[in-house]
Amino acid sequence: MKDEQKLSRVERKKREQAFDQEYKETSESDAPGNEGDSAFVEDAPSEGPDAYQSPEGTIDQTSVRKESDQYRKKRGNARSLFRGQSGGRKRPKREQRPDRTSSAANRGAEDRKPEKVKRQRKWKGKAFMLFLLLFILVGYLATSPFTFLVMGSDARVGESLSGSRTDSLQLMEFVPRSRTVQNVSIPRDTYTAIPCEPEREGDKITHAFAYGGADCTIGAVEGLTNATIDGQVVITFESFMELIDLIGGVNVTATHTFSEKGFNQTYEYTEGVSYAMDGDMALAYARHRKSDTDGARSNRQTEVMTAVAEKLASPSGWTKIPATYRFMKEEMGLEMNVLQMASVGLTMIMSPEVNKMQVEGQDAYINNVYYYQPAEESVKEIQDALDLTIWGTTR
Repeated sequence: MKDEQKLSRVERKKREQAFDQEYKETSESDAPGNEGDSAFVEDAPSEGPDAYQSPEGTIDQTSVRKESDQYRKKRGNARSLFRGQSGGRKRPKREQRPDRTSSAANRGAEDRKPEKVKRQRKWKGKAFMLFLLLFILVGYLATSPFTFLVMGSDARVGESLSGSRTDSLQLMEFVPRSRTVQNVSIPRDTYTAIPCEPEREGDKITHAFAYGGADCTIGAVEGLTNATIDGQVVITFESFMELIDLIGGVNVTATHTFSEKGFNQTYEYTEGVSYAMDGDMALAYARHRKSDTDGARSNRQTEVMTAVAEKLASPSGWTKIPATYRFMKEEMGLEMNVLQMASVGLTMIMSPEVNKMQVEGQDAYINNVYYYQPAEESVKEIQDALDLTIWGTTR
């Protein structure tokens, strides 16, 4: 029974050889000993462990295997050659069916993606609108009028600020939108009511600082001018020189011809000539009052302070603003926030028109004490000039 099964396998091999005869004809050479379909059966050895008997003769399994291997190799070569000659095409690979689960997930992700993009766009739009509103608000506040009081103390180098008097008072109002600066000079001997001296009807405004410091002085100035003071600074001789040296000096054109002794040397000033002043030279220029009036002296102080502001507002002075702000905060008691600094900076950058005013009046003696009695018309004019809207127009 086993021999019949083995023989049937041989017969099946023969049938396969007959079916692929057309491929064998394309082969360039045949293997030795392979002359016909039945040659390897007739020549098979009759002995050996792999030999077996059949009705047609003895078949060697080893020979059958070898012939089969040779046949497969030839058939492969023939097919390759046949395909190359006939220009056959390779069978395209079967497309892989998409995974339904992954496709559904991808569709869900694609559906969620537009929603995410829309949310991001809405968030960016809201952030931009918030930034725009904040910018408009800051710009609006920065362009509001800002009133600032500069108090110059007469304390000498090494002396305490406590108990000193104000040698000069400069009230400055900055109006960025109208590009104007209202500068009011108040003589030190101006007779007015002093908040920290309620028992007296009036006194020299310079005494307010000696009796109540900066707060008392601010109250006296506000009572005289009807202005609301937003910021302040107190300058001494020493801090004044240090400030000028800190920013690298200032350029000032002299408005009067005179000589004045400084701490280091005596300086000569000629009207109309521009000078690059360091701290000592600028202080000598600002404090001179022997050859002209107290009002002219106040104007020179204003010129120096304006030169400081212009220096800081210029591109070369921008890098010095942080150090200058810290110095004035620590050494001069500066009270000015960021928006107020922006208001001053915007005004000075636009080359504003400076309206210089001074409290006018006449000499007077009260209880044998000298005072400078302000004229009502001058005070009223100054009050109207300082009562401005955000556009720089009178209320």
